[in-house]
Amino acid sequence: MDRYRRPSAMPRVLAIAVLGLLAGLALIWSFSLPRIVGVTPEGGGASARSPITITFSSAMDRDSVESRLQIEPGTAGEFSWSGNVVRFTPRTEWPSGTIRISFAGGAKTDRGLPLWAGRRWEFTVSGPRVVFLLRTNEAANVWAVPLTGGALTQITNETAGVGEFAVSPDGTQIVYSALRAGGGADLRRVDRDGNNAGDVLLCPQALCAAPAFSPDGKLLAFERYPISSGGQEQPRVEVLDFSTGQTQSPEQDTTHVTRLPGFAPDGRLGYLDATLQAIAVYDFAAQFTTLIPDSSGDMGTWSPDSLYLVYPEIVFPPEPTQNPAGTSQPEHTDQFFSHLLRVTVATNASQNLSGQALVEDGSPEYSPDGGWIAFGRKALSQDLWTPGRQLWLMRADGSDAHPLTDDSFYNHSAFVWSPDGASIVYMRFDVTDPSGPPEIWMIDKEGANARKLITAGYLPAWLP
Repeated sequence: MDRYRRPSAMPRVLAIAVLGLLAGLALIWSFSLPRIVGVTPEGGGASARSPITITFSSAMDRDSVESRLQIEPGTAGEFSWSGNVVRFTPRTEWPSGTIRISFAGGAKTDRGLPLWAGRRWEFTVSGPRVVFLLRTNEAANVWAVPLTGGALTQITNETAGVGEFAVSPDGTQIVYSALRAGGGADLRRVDRDGNNAGDVLLCPQALCAAPAFSPDGKLLAFERYPISSGGQEQPRVEVLDFSTGQTQSPEQDTTHVTRLPGFAPDGRLGYLDATLQAIAVYDFAAQFTTLIPDSSGDMGTWSPDSLYLVYPEIVFPPEPTQNPAGTSQPEHTDQFFSHLLRVTVATNASQNLSGQALVEDGSPEYSPDGGWIAFGRKALSQDLWTPGRQLWLMRADGSDAHPLTDDSFYNHSAFVWSPDGASIVYMRFDVTDPSGPPEIWMIDKEGANARKLITAGYLPAWLP
């Protein structure tokens, strides 16, 4: 028997192995814990409509997440989820200034694992701006100007220029028709600050134009003009699904000429079917199309509650009646007017908002609350006629119609309401000077404080 035999090293080896195993398990467990991967918006220049998003590394228990988000100043809104991303969308626009967000730790995954660390961040909302097209060096691009004045900011930088553009519902992006030097145009997008420009949809052998966002920002309607050896062909409305990258046409008959897409606030798509001389309203859920007669070639505007469409329609005066002496007044069947019709989409019942006035009305735009309609009017009677169409305002039922501008030699169009309904942005040009530049102006709803925002800009839109 050896009293001096050295102790076995096996217990020490086992202890090290166990510790290593426990450390490995702890490491694996720590990596399986949820963490915040990213947040938006952050920093300066955020949109006043921008949603707050938090991206997690794991699927989360939604109640435990939503209850831990705090915002200063306090703002009402709605939560929505897409995979591991939670989105908080404010019901009203963020106020200008700094918005502070605090997300407390303690949220759990859908399997009960804890999120130990919270996060704090902030973003700054600058004042609203107006975006527009401005031609420089023979090419038009999207620019922006602050309502309070200041330097212009170039948003797009396309060598061949931009055709049309649309601002996303949350104000974070702009999609535009990027012209190609050899003809045609592709759809591209850019952040509101001019960064991260990239392709949305390439349109070989075609010109893609007139983009329009759906209210939730998930779909984009546009016009596609095929280009053949004979030149540009008739347009067709298509719809791009951002999530799949696939396009579809709401009109199945490929012989129909369709143009001017515009989404209703409830998500239905309206567009002009020139072949049928009608406005087509397509319901994506029901896959059903409603037709509204329209011979003017103008799509018009949706009411905020999606119940009505208001659009200009050609109206002929009644034939003169014979007087008792057996003679009649001189015929005037060659005369016609442009009146605004309000059509109930569900029933096709219509109301002439212009009444019996001898006028040329057009370019209607509902106020955000639906109470007013801005439109352009030119009187056709000899005592009231003016060369240019003026900006008018009337209530949604056609009452209380009155002018906001009185510049006889300027034509006013392209009306855009501010989100709070307090002001209207518009474009005007001097009808006596065809070579003169267009101008973008802004005026209060009451008709006061008219001021010019930019010379040579056109097709204005609101950038919150």
